[in-house]
Amino acid sequence: MTGRVKAAIAAGLGVLGLASGVAAAVVTEAGNLWGYSGYAAMPLDVEIAIFYAAMGMLVTWRKPGNGVGWALVAIAAWDGVVALMTALVGAFDSPDHPVVQVLMPIQHALWAPPIWAIATLLPLIYPEGRLPSRRWWWAVAFASIGIVLYTVGLELSEGNYGARYTVTNPAAVPELQGLANALVSTGEVILIAATVVALIGLAFRWRKATGVQARRLSLLLWVLLFGAAQAVLREIVPMPQVVHHILEVLAAALIPMAVAVAVTRDRLYDLDLAVRRAVVVVAVASSLLACYLGLYAVLSFIIPIDTVFEAGLVGAAIFPFGLLLTRWVRQVAWGRRVDIAEAVTGLGQRMRDRLEVSEVPAAVCEEVVNSLHLRFARLELETADGVRTLAEVRTCKDDAEPVTFDLWHRGTIVGRLLVAPPEGRTHLDEMLVQALASLADQVAPVVAALRLDEELLRSREQLVTAREEERLRLSRDLHDDVGPTLAGIRLQLDAVRAKLPDNAPVLDLMDRAVTAIQDALGIVRRVAYRLRPPELDTLGLVGALRELSVFLSGPTLKVEARLPDDVSALSQSVEMAAYRIVAEALTNVVKHAQATSASVSLAINDHGVVVEVRDDGVGLPEDASSRGMGLKFMAQRAQEIAGEFSCRTTEHGSIVRAVLPIAKRR
Repeated sequence: MTGRVKAAIAAGLGVLGLASGVAAAVVTEAGNLWGYSGYAAMPLDVEIAIFYAAMGMLVTWRKPGNGVGWALVAIAAWDGVVALMTALVGAFDSPDHPVVQVLMPIQHALWAPPIWAIATLLPLIYPEGRLPSRRWWWAVAFASIGIVLYTVGLELSEGNYGARYTVTNPAAVPELQGLANALVSTGEVILIAATVVALIGLAFRWRKATGVQARRLSLLLWVLLFGAAQAVLREIVPMPQVVHHILEVLAAALIPMAVAVAVTRDRLYDLDLAVRRAVVVVAVASSLLACYLGLYAVLSFIIPIDTVFEAGLVGAAIFPFGLLLTRWVRQVAWGRRVDIAEAVTGLGQRMRDRLEVSEVPAAVCEEVVNSLHLRFARLELETADGVRTLAEVRTCKDDAEPVTFDLWHRGTIVGRLLVAPPEGRTHLDEMLVQALASLADQVAPVVAALRLDEELLRSREQLVTAREEERLRLSRDLHDDVGPTLAGIRLQLDAVRAKLPDNAPVLDLMDRAVTAIQDALGIVRRVAYRLRPPELDTLGLVGALRELSVFLSGPTLKVEARLPDDVSALSQSVEMAAYRIVAEALTNVVKHAQATSASVSLAINDHGVVVEVRDDGVGLPEDASSRGMGLKFMAQRAQEIAGEFSCRTTEHGSIVRAVLPIAKRR
């Protein structure tokens, strides 16, 4: 069958349960039959027919293949029809009427299957609508055998139905009463055992489950435990009949209410907002009606006074309780209320308090998690190189799928906000979705600004890389072309001078030309060195720093180098920046620090390439940053490639530290 056919059949069963339950109540009220013993179970039957039909139709409408919904509508239809038969038995004037003789044996026995199915079979298939595994089929067969034995025993046993007249079960066989009693007793023992098995199985599944699944199972488990406890209590503790009925009706009503909470709060069957709100309204109204009728019944026994006054007194007494119950049911069904305005205002305040744009993503994630009670939040940035995580608060470890909100700015997706639902849920309800959508609109411009910073940084890195490549080319051209050319010219001039006599008048001009060429060679070497130290190409960064440390060490200053074995994967721009920063820092130590020892360290970790130069000198003057060009030069070198630079004085000297990005060599 298709989903529509299944939903239609289930709706038909639900309508049958609703119609027959309402009809049974109408017939009983019209005949004023509530006070007769044969109608003692009528409130319970009507409640099951109406409550279970409503919830079963909701479930099967959304999930036609779910066994829980089918079980609910089947139980409702069966129980409603039997309740209507019970009402009709007392509606006729004579116990010998043919309709009474037909309906009496049917309703006498068939009330049992739906009641026992609630206790034995429904827990086995909740909430997915199927058995946890094939190993549980024996429990289904065991409960089914008990229901059959119990029903057959009732059908064969003698029974009197109390209404305006007494009706005896026409299907009872006097010779088989011993067998009938044995079947009833055996079936009852089996069904009690099956109920215990179902509860134990539900408890084991609850203990093994986590998150939302554990919450769903715990709801039905506690409801069934309450039902079992009240059934035992009613058997061993004498109590007024009205209390007996209140406990019985309450125990049966809590089962569909447990499903209602799972539907509304945990979106067990993915019902939409209107349906879930309707479930909350039905649950609240039904609870209030049950409390009202219960108090009215109790008060009618205690204060036998005017009915109108009695009803008004009960209404006045239950009004404040109704307000509390409404608030409690809404909180249980929907969870803690989220104030969207408060969340947005709090985020806006934190964003105003943050001076650095880079700190805003962390503030956004913290505010989202704390104000909306979420398990996880992550803010991502869309870049040309892919997605990059800006900030993340907590982790999403369980089976809940993160919900993604795109951050739009001027028609472009600039990032994403990923969140996980609150603890115990698998979905975000509409209120949280609205709150997060509003927050995403506020955050999008900030993320767009960060994206512009990323693009600017990338452009600057490309410029620095191009500059270093061009410097390397110029250095090689000066070293390989201009330098040898000038050296060759000088050798030619020396050869010409050697051919001239000692008293030649051009000797002085030749000497000045040779000296000028020699000076030009020195200038070329210095320019080539400034463009890119040749040690970086010949020795690598590690070898060049070691060579620099040895060169600057002397009798009064010892420079120690703590360097890794290999950093050849770093880009040319990072190598150049690290070398220049170390060279400038050591030059300042030699010139100004009055130190006896210094150390150079370089390390690569998750934060980047960390370069440090320490000394035990007198430290930096207070106006060093504004007076000297060295610190500005080093800071500029780091900032050009999106690095960080700091310089501080300690009680043992000074520390120059730079954190450079790990840019791999292309």
